[in-house]
Amino acid sequence: MKKILSLIALFSTSAMLVFPAFAEGAQDSLSPSLHTMKSALLLLSVITGVLIVFSVIFTMLTIRQKRVRSRRRSRNNHGQAALLAFTYLAAVIALCFTISSFSRYHDASSALMDANSSSESGSSDGTSPDDSPIAPSVAPEGPTLTPICTDLTNPDTWGINWEIIDHGTIVNKYQRREPISFGAPEDYFVYPGISTFRGNNYRDNPTYGTVNVTENKLSKSWSASIGTLNGWPGSGWTGQPLMVQWDDETKAIMNLYAEKKQKANLVEVIYATLDGNIYFYDLDDGSYTRDPIKLGMNFKGAGSLDPRGYPIMYVGSGDYIEETAPRFYIISLIDGSILYQRSGNDAYVQRDWVAFDSSPLIDAETDTLIWPGESGILYTIKLNTAYDKAAGTLSMKPEEIVKTRYTTPKYTKDTYWIGYEPSAVIVDHYLYTSENGGLFYCIDLNNMELVWVQDTKDDSNCTPVFEWDGNGNGYLYTAPSLHWTAKDGKGSISIYKLNAKTGEIVWEVPFDCHTVEGVSGGVQSTPLLGKPGTDLEGLILYTIARTPNVEDGKLVAFDTETGKIVWEKSMEHYAWSSPIALYEEDGTSHVIVCDSAGNMSLLNAKGEVLNNINLGSNIEATPTAFNDMIVVGTRGQQICGIKIK
Repeated sequence: MKKILSLIALFSTSAMLVFPAFAEGAQDSLSPSLHTMKSALLLLSVITGVLIVFSVIFTMLTIRQKRVRSRRRSRNNHGQAALLAFTYLAAVIALCFTISSFSRYHDASSALMDANSSSESGSSDGTSPDDSPIAPSVAPEGPTLTPICTDLTNPDTWGINWEIIDHGTIVNKYQRREPISFGAPEDYFVYPGISTFRGNNYRDNPTYGTVNVTENKLSKSWSASIGTLNGWPGSGWTGQPLMVQWDDETKAIMNLYAEKKQKANLVEVIYATLDGNIYFYDLDDGSYTRDPIKLGMNFKGAGSLDPRGYPIMYVGSGDYIEETAPRFYIISLIDGSILYQRSGNDAYVQRDWVAFDSSPLIDAETDTLIWPGESGILYTIKLNTAYDKAAGTLSMKPEEIVKTRYTTPKYTKDTYWIGYEPSAVIVDHYLYTSENGGLFYCIDLNNMELVWVQDTKDDSNCTPVFEWDGNGNGYLYTAPSLHWTAKDGKGSISIYKLNAKTGEIVWEVPFDCHTVEGVSGGVQSTPLLGKPGTDLEGLILYTIARTPNVEDGKLVAFDTETGKIVWEKSMEHYAWSSPIALYEEDGTSHVIVCDSAGNMSLLNAKGEVLNNINLGSNIEATPTAFNDMIVVGTRGQQICGIKIK
């Protein structure tokens, strides 16, 4: 009996000493995820229950021993009484911490329910209870589509293993409380400028404004030197700069240099580069508008600005720096501080490459960030942004993420990788993107389900472009690079037009190409869709790399309706850079294409070269333009401002 009493007393005393620290540590670890809080509460409840049971047993045994001692007229055991007191104290402490934790859980649960039931407070990403109303989606103006799969594009046909992760738990079904609904692409960004890769949520407008061209000549106006990091020099693929003409009130609260705050109609060029910095230039002369932000990670993608005009930049890194994994950043452009960052080393990743080369999109109405990652995870995050322009304050409290992951039957560690490298198109609440294994996906962002799948047969780095036709039908243009299907460095890829509703192939045009390990042939760029009402209307232009010979390339114009080649221009040097077009008021277009030898060429709508300028080294990056000024970076560590005259 003494041994049993001693063991109970020892456990109770030990629990009394360690429980406060343990319980406090458990409470500190409670994340916003209620699933995690439930697990912690269960453990606390078990320990509390054990201590209470021990206290009862200890009391009963003590009473029994007192009776025995009374009959034997033995002395009271004061040490045993002290241990009994310690056991009661441990049980009381455990009970207090458990009650406190249950209170915290109740508060967190109530806060989440309140936020989810309020369209103003905005916590929108929990799974909807059966009796909880879902806010109706606002129907976008103009044509609409409701994608469906056919037998050929059914995800089950392709054997896709698709999983939805809601607040850290894999779930069978999900429904977003505040439905996402993107509007027309011309309404995406509130300021004059280019806020994301290829301009908007359709990825169909890589330039801003109009030009008045009289000489058909390109002239370098300015250049700025940048550096190298981790063996990556200058600006690479996709590497497009962002441009914005801030209003005066926003300029006043940002850390711009004093003279730039005072400059009327300042257009700021914002450029994340491979050397780990984000640079800020005056479009007119290339002078700094503010100090660079030094993050020390390689940036291959273009990043994005907040479409609401909030002074926020979103940018993702494209490689490891020693042991530091790629990650994405959300940065305040008021003072250059990091509002939020997230490593690609997610607990749910199924691939060891976790870069963020795509440019994210933000749904302004629901304050939701949408970012596909090269790990194969599609992230959606409720940001809870609070911005007061008058006060000059900005804060953000991102919630737990709702995301998806997938695998395919072809995927292995060495071939047909999973992962999203291109930037996504979003039409209403449907996301369209291709992936490294060659498949093209349509995803419903409001329930996170995979709607349809199409096979484009090889690794895709081409950001798709979306178009409505005159009858309200939606279409997508895409193409892969030559990678998995190459044999002895040769193979074939195709240019595709897809039906956005069903995923079925409308037309397909093949090209024979070469490839080099690490520097693929085929299509690495994003096509240029001609604007309606211009001399490029009805055309879509692609640069195709390493065809017909290994160092050559082509610029090809296709009829959007039939896929027929309208014209093609041979290039002595292949291009990864995406073509752009600048337009005059009367619809006359001026096409700009850059190549791997550093040439920037000016062409008309018929594919005739009118002028050429060499910037000294490989131009992998994609240019953009604001009125008559073009900006692009090179692998030769130069950022150049080029004026079209």
